[in-house]
Amino acid sequence: METLLATLHVAGWAIYAGGAVTMEWVLRYAQRTMPPSQTAVVCKHAGSRYRWFALAALVVTGVTGLLLLLTLNDGDLAGRFSSPELSLHDPYGRTVVLLGVAWLILLAVLSSMAFWLHPAQARRSKPEMSKEEIQAERERVGRAIKRMEWALRTELVVSLLAVGLGASLHAGGLF
Repeated sequence: METLLATLHVAGWAIYAGGAVTMEWVLRYAQRTMPPSQTAVVCKHAGSRYRWFALAALVVTGVTGLLLLLTLNDGDLAGRFSSPELSLHDPYGRTVVLLGVAWLILLAVLSSMAFWLHPAQARRSKPEMSKEEIQAERERVGRAIKRMEWALRTELVVSLLAVGLGASLHAGGLF
């Protein structure tokens, strides 16, 4: 059972971090050469699909991480490099806490992207709107796009840090 949980946990992080890298370094780079109308369509479809894959991967990592933590015992830890302890007085325990904090940050960022930032970009101006209303709507969408850029970069940095923290657990943790 532990092997299955660990496999699902690693797969969840791989999908999540891979998606964050793809969104920031591949898709956003490709959008630079697209006309604005194409960029809007690509953002709409890629963002809609990405948020569900990312949410699923994040839920898998959270559930499996918690289950792996609950099944961890002193005997398991004693056999590892530097005999770590699941305590805040030990680098291993502090690293586990940092991983939990990183996971919560990612959940907050992804939730804001999925349920606030992405929908805010989807609304468009209507033909019956005045020029001032259309301009105000364009400015609002522009602000939403800037917030999404910040959220995507934050997500990328935190997810890669979390993967590094998780990898460090085999060596006894970092801090």
